[in-house]
Amino acid sequence: MCGRYEFSLAEPSLRALWETARQRFPQAQMETGEIFPSELAAVLLGAGDGVQPQPARWGFPGSEGGLVINARAETAASKPMFREALRHSRCAVPVSAYFEWSHDRAHNKYSLRPHGHGVFYLAGLCRDYHDGRRFVILTRPAGRSVADLHDRMPVILTPDEVEDWVHDPERTGYLLTQEAPELERRSEDYEQQSLF
Repeated sequence: MCGRYEFSLAEPSLRALWETARQRFPQAQMETGEIFPSELAAVLLGAGDGVQPQPARWGFPGSEGGLVINARAETAASKPMFREALRHSRCAVPVSAYFEWSHDRAHNKYSLRPHGHGVFYLAGLCRDYHDGRRFVILTRPAGRSVADLHDRMPVILTPDEVEDWVHDPERTGYLLTQEAPELERRSEDYEQQSLF
Protein backbone atom coordinates (compact mmCIF):
# COMPACT_ATOMS: atom_id res chain seq x y z
CA MET A 1 0.00 0.00 0.00
CA CYS A 2 -0.28 2.68 -1.47
CA GLY A 3 0.56 1.23 -4.90
CA ARG A 4 -1.52 3.37 -7.24
CA TYR A 5 -3.53 6.55 -7.09
CA GLU A 6 -5.71 8.68 -9.34
CA PHE A 7 -5.04 12.22 -10.53
CA SER A 8 -8.23 13.08 -12.43
CA LEU A 9 -8.29 16.10 -14.73
CA ALA A 10 -12.08 16.05 -14.35
CA GLU A 11 -11.45 17.70 -10.97
CA PRO A 12 -11.05 21.46 -11.69
CA SER A 13 -8.50 22.03 -8.92
CA LEU A 14 -6.31 19.16 -10.15
CA ARG A 15 -6.53 20.39 -13.73
CA ALA A 16 -5.48 23.89 -12.64
CA LEU A 17 -2.59 22.50 -10.59
CA TRP A 18 -1.43 20.29 -13.50
CA GLU A 19 -1.62 23.16 -16.00
CA THR A 20 0.39 25.41 -13.68
CA ALA A 21 3.08 22.75 -13.38
CA ARG A 22 3.12 22.22 -17.18
CA GLN A 23 3.59 25.96 -17.77
CA ARG A 24 6.50 26.10 -15.33
CA PHE A 25 8.07 22.83 -16.51
CA PRO A 26 7.12 22.46 -20.19
CA GLN A 27 9.55 19.57 -20.79
CA ALA A 28 8.08 17.43 -18.00
CA GLN A 29 5.71 14.73 -19.28
CA MET A 30 3.54 14.41 -16.17
CA GLU A 31 1.01 11.59 -16.10
CA THR A 32 -2.68 11.96 -15.28
CA GLY A 33 -5.40 9.41 -14.60
CA GLU A 34 -4.17 6.32 -12.76
CA ILE A 35 -0.62 6.98 -11.54
CA PHE A 36 1.78 4.05 -11.25
CA PRO A 37 5.11 3.81 -9.40
CA SER A 38 8.03 5.20 -11.48
CA GLU A 39 5.79 7.70 -13.29
CA LEU A 40 6.26 11.46 -13.28
CA ALA A 41 3.43 13.29 -11.51
CA ALA A 42 2.63 16.71 -10.05
CA VAL A 43 3.29 17.19 -6.33
CA LEU A 44 3.14 20.26 -4.08
CA LEU A 45 6.42 21.54 -2.64
CA GLY A 46 7.23 24.53 -0.49
CA ALA A 47 7.64 27.88 -2.26
CA GLY A 48 8.14 30.81 0.09
CA ASP A 49 5.31 30.62 2.63
CA GLY A 50 3.06 28.66 0.28
CA VAL A 51 3.22 25.65 -1.99
CA GLN A 52 3.80 25.22 -5.71
CA PRO A 53 3.17 22.29 -8.07
CA GLN A 54 6.28 20.64 -9.48
CA PRO A 55 6.97 17.38 -11.30
CA ALA A 56 8.49 14.47 -9.38
CA ARG A 57 8.87 10.76 -10.10
CA TRP A 58 7.18 8.27 -7.76
CA GLY A 59 9.71 6.08 -5.98
CA PHE A 60 13.18 6.38 -4.45
CA PRO A 61 15.77 4.00 -5.94
CA GLY A 62 16.13 1.00 -3.63
CA SER A 63 19.50 -0.18 -2.34
CA GLU A 64 19.02 -3.56 -4.01
CA GLY A 65 17.34 -2.32 -7.18
CA GLY A 66 13.66 -1.63 -7.66
CA LEU A 67 11.77 1.27 -6.18
CA VAL A 68 10.76 2.22 -2.66
CA ILE A 69 7.38 3.90 -3.08
CA ASN A 70 6.16 4.23 0.53
CA ALA A 71 7.67 5.13 3.90
CA ARG A 72 6.25 4.18 7.27
CA ALA A 73 5.50 7.44 9.04
CA GLU A 74 6.26 5.87 12.44
CA THR A 75 9.86 5.02 11.48
CA ALA A 76 10.78 7.47 8.70
CA ALA A 77 12.77 9.71 11.07
CA SER A 78 15.11 6.81 11.94
CA LYS A 79 15.70 5.54 8.38
CA PRO A 80 18.66 6.98 6.44
CA MET A 81 16.69 6.89 3.17
CA PHE A 82 13.93 9.13 4.57
CA ARG A 83 15.40 11.04 7.53
CA GLU A 84 16.66 14.17 5.71
CA ALA A 85 13.62 14.36 3.43
CA LEU A 86 11.36 14.25 6.48
CA ARG A 87 13.29 17.14 8.04
CA HIS A 88 13.75 19.31 4.95
CA SER A 89 11.80 18.19 1.90
CA ARG A 90 8.20 17.21 2.57
CA CYS A 91 5.62 17.32 -0.20
CA ALA A 92 1.89 16.82 -0.63
CA VAL A 93 0.62 14.51 -3.36
CA PRO A 94 -2.72 15.73 -4.77
CA VAL A 95 -5.11 12.91 -5.62
CA SER A 96 -8.75 12.20 -6.44
CA ALA A 97 -8.56 8.63 -5.04
CA TYR A 98 -6.11 5.89 -4.16
CA PHE A 99 -6.52 2.20 -4.89
CA GLU A 100 -6.45 -1.03 -2.92
CA TRP A 101 -7.23 -4.62 -3.85
CA SER A 102 -9.15 -7.19 -1.85
CA HIS A 103 -7.19 -10.22 -0.67
CA ASP A 104 -9.86 -12.75 -1.53
CA ARG A 105 -10.12 -14.82 -4.72
CA ALA A 106 -11.98 -12.03 -6.53
CA HIS A 107 -9.05 -9.63 -6.01
CA ASN A 108 -11.43 -6.69 -6.46
CA LYS A 109 -10.01 -3.24 -7.00
CA TYR A 110 -11.41 -0.37 -4.91
CA SER A 111 -10.96 3.37 -5.19
CA LEU A 112 -10.82 5.07 -1.79
CA ARG A 113 -11.32 8.66 -0.69
CA PRO A 114 -12.44 10.55 2.41
CA HIS A 115 -16.21 11.06 2.58
CA GLY A 116 -17.26 14.23 0.80
CA HIS A 117 -13.89 14.96 -0.81
CA GLY A 118 -13.28 15.07 -4.55
CA VAL A 119 -9.64 16.07 -4.06
CA PHE A 120 -7.40 15.33 -1.11
CA TYR A 121 -3.68 15.07 -0.42
CA LEU A 122 -1.24 12.38 0.66
CA ALA A 123 1.75 13.28 2.83
CA GLY A 124 4.97 12.64 0.96
CA LEU A 125 8.73 13.05 1.09
CA CYS A 126 10.94 14.27 -1.78
CA ARG A 127 14.60 13.82 -2.63
CA ASP A 128 16.70 14.94 -5.57
CA TYR A 129 18.59 12.26 -7.52
CA HIS A 130 20.79 12.38 -10.61
CA ASP A 131 17.70 11.87 -12.79
CA GLY A 132 15.55 14.49 -11.03
CA ARG A 133 13.23 14.88 -8.09
CA ARG A 134 11.51 11.78 -6.66
CA PHE A 135 8.88 11.22 -3.98
CA VAL A 136 7.48 8.55 -1.67
CA ILE A 137 4.13 8.45 0.12
CA LEU A 138 3.99 8.20 3.91
CA THR A 139 1.80 5.45 5.33
CA ARG A 140 0.22 4.79 8.71
CA PRO A 141 -1.77 1.95 10.31
CA ALA A 142 -5.07 1.53 8.49
CA GLY A 143 -8.28 3.00 9.86
CA ARG A 144 -11.36 0.86 10.44
CA SER A 145 -12.92 1.64 7.07
CA VAL A 146 -10.05 0.07 5.09
CA ALA A 147 -8.46 -2.41 7.50
CA ASP A 148 -10.14 -5.35 5.75
CA LEU A 149 -8.30 -4.40 2.52
CA HIS A 150 -4.86 -3.57 3.92
CA ASP A 151 -3.19 -3.02 7.28
CA ARG A 152 -1.65 0.27 6.05
CA MET A 153 -3.05 3.41 4.44
CA PRO A 154 -1.58 6.72 3.27
CA VAL A 155 -1.26 9.62 5.68
CA ILE A 156 -4.12 11.78 4.40
CA LEU A 157 -4.01 15.57 4.56
CA THR A 158 -6.97 17.92 4.34
CA PRO A 159 -6.50 21.03 2.16
CA ASP A 160 -6.04 23.07 5.35
CA GLU A 161 -3.14 20.84 6.47
CA VAL A 162 -1.08 20.93 3.27
CA GLU A 163 0.98 24.06 3.90
CA ASP A 164 1.63 23.14 7.54
CA TRP A 165 2.80 19.68 6.46
CA VAL A 166 5.12 21.01 3.76
CA HIS A 167 6.68 23.68 5.99
CA ASP A 168 6.59 22.18 9.51
CA PRO A 169 8.85 19.19 10.29
CA GLU A 170 6.92 18.51 13.50
CA ARG A 171 3.71 17.63 11.63
CA THR A 172 4.41 13.90 11.26
CA GLY A 173 3.86 13.13 14.93
CA TYR A 174 0.73 15.27 15.05
CA LEU A 175 -0.81 13.62 11.99
CA LEU A 176 -0.22 10.15 13.40
CA THR A 177 -1.99 11.00 16.65
CA GLN A 178 -5.12 11.95 14.72
CA GLU A 179 -7.73 9.30 14.06
CA ALA A 180 -7.55 7.96 10.53
CA PRO A 181 -10.34 9.44 8.40
CA GLU A 182 -13.27 7.27 7.39
CA LEU A 183 -12.99 6.46 3.71
CA GLU A 184 -15.66 5.66 1.18
CA ARG A 185 -14.89 2.92 -1.30
CA ARG A 186 -16.07 2.25 -4.81
CA SER A 187 -15.52 -1.00 -6.67
CA GLU A 188 -13.61 -0.51 -9.92
CA ASP A 189 -14.08 -2.59 -13.06
CA TYR A 190 -10.72 -3.82 -14.26
CA GLU A 191 -9.03 -6.78 -15.86
CA GLN A 192 -7.52 -9.37 -13.51
CA GLN A 193 -3.96 -8.28 -12.85
CA SER A 194 -1.42 -8.20 -10.06
CA LEU A 195 -0.63 -5.00 -8.19
CA PHE A 196 2.73 -4.62 -9.88
